[in-house]
This record gives sequence, C-alpha cells and structure tokens, in this order.
Amino acid sequence: MIVLLVIVAVLVLLLVIPFGVSARYVGGEPSVAARVLCFNIKLYPRKEKPGKEKKAKKEKKAKKEKPEKETVKEKKPRPKPSPEELLQLLKIGLDALARFKRKLTVNRFMLHLVIASDDPFDATMTYGLVNTALGMFDGMKGRAFKLRQCDIRTALDFDSSEPRFDAELTLTISLGRILAVVFAAGWDFMKYKMKAAKAQKAAAKAEEERKVSNGTGTDPDGGIPANQHV
Repeated sequence: MIVLLVIVAVLVLLLVIPFGVSARYVGGEPSVAARVLCFNIKLYPRKEKPGKEKKAKKEKKAKKEKPEKETVKEKKPRPKPSPEELLQLLKIGLDALARFKRKLTVNRFMLHLVIASDDPFDATMTYGLVNTALGMFDGMKGRAFKLRQCDIRTALDFDSSEPRFDAELTLTISLGRILAVVFAAGWDFMKYKMKAAKAQKAAAKAEEERKVSNGTGTDPDGGIPANQHV
C-alpha cells in the first residue's frame, strides 16, 4: 500500500512540476536547454570529450574510404503545406492553449527578423504572412499563455537576397497540461482534416457532375452523337 501511494505521489509530482525548454539562435549559433523548475540543463551543443574528436575524425575517414553503395531510388518529396494551412495549424494550437487559460508561461520571446528574397514580390508576401502570424500570437497573449518578456522586430530588405534573424524562446508548462493541450490540439486537428477531406470530396463530386452534365447530348464539337441520329 505504501509503495502504491509513493508511486501515485511521484506521478502527481511529475504532472505538476513545471518543465520547459529554452532555445536560442543568435549570431548563427543555435543552443537548446531543458528547463526543470528554475534550472537549465544544456542539451545542445554538447561538450565533446577530449578523445572523442579524434575518434570522430577516424570514423569519418573510414567512411570515405568505403566504396559508395548504389544509390537508392529517390523518394518523392512530400508536398509542403501552404501558407494558409500553416496559419490554420497555428490557430489550432493557440486555440487549444486558450482553452486552458494561461497554463503556458512564455518566460521570454525574442525575434529580430529581416526578410529578404531574390524576388521582391515573394519578400513582400512573406513579410505580410509573418506579421499576420505574429498578430495572431499577440492576440492570444493573456488568453492562451502568460507572456513575461517580449522583443519582436521585423523588417523588409530589398537590397539583400538572404533573410537573417536572431530568435530566443523560453517557455514552461507542467506535464499534465502538456498532455491536455496535445489532446485538445490533436482533436481539433482531426476535425480540421475531416472537414477539409469532406470539402475536397464534395468539390470532386461537383466537378464530376459538371463534366457529366456538359457531356450529355453533344460531342466535344457541339454536334449530336452518332447513336442519336434519326
């Protein structure tokens, strides 16, 4: 009985303790750390052991010396989601968080983004899309999550072709709330996919009916089919 109570107490503690992650990309150098209570545990980049670097070089050299195997058939790339789908997914995630009323704490959110592209039109469209997403994020502040520090700057550069950015995100949430949010977001995502599939099926059926209707009684040139001549 005591063992069972201890196990239950540990599980409850794990569900209540705030866990989180801290991710940074500043000056072209990424770093990731796990956060437990108020402590950060560095995950990336890892410190390499003294003899590990030499071993890695030897393994790399051995791999180069091995004869290359026959290339496997290239897999077809998966279609990338459209900007509208990405915004819909963002909305689903934020709505799921909003149901639990500020259960997620964003300790710090920093984004310094300069948008650039070879095509000025693409750069302008991307700039508008990014600011739309940031507007949705700002609109959910205080409802879906509690934001402590925020530093957002976006700019458009027509003189450059390469975008550049610095970003930092630190957030915490309990494991129990993570499971609840994931379940809610997953349910909303399933409903969204079912609705999209239903709409696609209806559109395909309407298109088929239109083709049948247009093809009845006349040939492609507008004449009467041979089997209908008197």
